[in-house]
Amino acid sequence: MTEKKEASFKEVKELISNIVKLRTRLLEVGIGKGDSITNDYAKWFCSKKYNLKLTKKEKQGYSGYSKFNERIKIVSKIGSDTNFENIFNGIHIDEFDYLFVVFIDEKTWIIDSIYKIPCIVVKNFLSFDQKNSFQWKREARSLSLQLYPDEDNMILI
Repeated sequence: MTEKKEASFKEVKELISNIVKLRTRLLEVGIGKGDSITNDYAKWFCSKKYNLKLTKKEKQGYSGYSKFNERIKIVSKIGSDTNFENIFNGIHIDEFDYLFVVFIDEKTWIIDSIYKIPCIVVKNFLSFDQKNSFQWKREARSLSLQLYPDEDNMILI
């Protein structure tokens, strides 16, 4: 088993930029979406930015935990946090304390925003026809804590 090397945000941003170029070309020829890459990127980013310990496998129903032992599930979507038609599947509300919803820009694959949503709020926005699907709505957004961008990432004019 190989040892993981640490990477900076700048290095990962460059690597993601290269993936975007390759993904764009694949889409031009009609091949794939690449969602697992963006999900892995979102989990890595959240773990580094918010000091989360990721689990080896997500069979527990959460992605990792905080320094306060809060169970965190991380999900991502390529697109905007103002697209209120987004649905996140595979949500098992009894298995996590907070849901981190990560929105990734569809052209650059740079993370646009991250929301921290308490389990009780997630429960209120589960779809009626599919018990494990969380519907991203204006109300869910307004009841969530936007973690990112933060002061370190804002462009000041």
